Amino acid sequence: MSCDETLQGLKPKRHMLVDSDACAFVYILEASDAFIYVVMPKAVWGALKEALATNEPIFLVGRDATLELEGIHEEVAYLIENIAGNANYGEEMEQAVTAFFA
Repeated sequence: MSCDETLQGLKPKRHMLVDSDACAFVYILEASDAFIYVVMPKAVWGALKEALATNEPIFLVGRDATLELEGIHEEVAYLIENIAGNANYGEEMEQAVTAFFA
């Protein structure tokens, strides 16, 4: 994955969230004074699914650095399992995740 932002000084937090409104997974990076959110919409789920299946590391490439998104496999696997059949994530998110990652 790539972005046009600077990644210098950021560290992987090894934690993810879900943005049900945007139907996206969100990986958290940590800066010295803030958290930075890497939003992964449905458009990148194919690459995410492939990396999960092959257990390949996932990297975020920025303007000035490349970061491994540490712990992403475990976090996504947990979220996929938790989202399936769970209305708390919203019907659209639950259906999209179940259909794509089943």
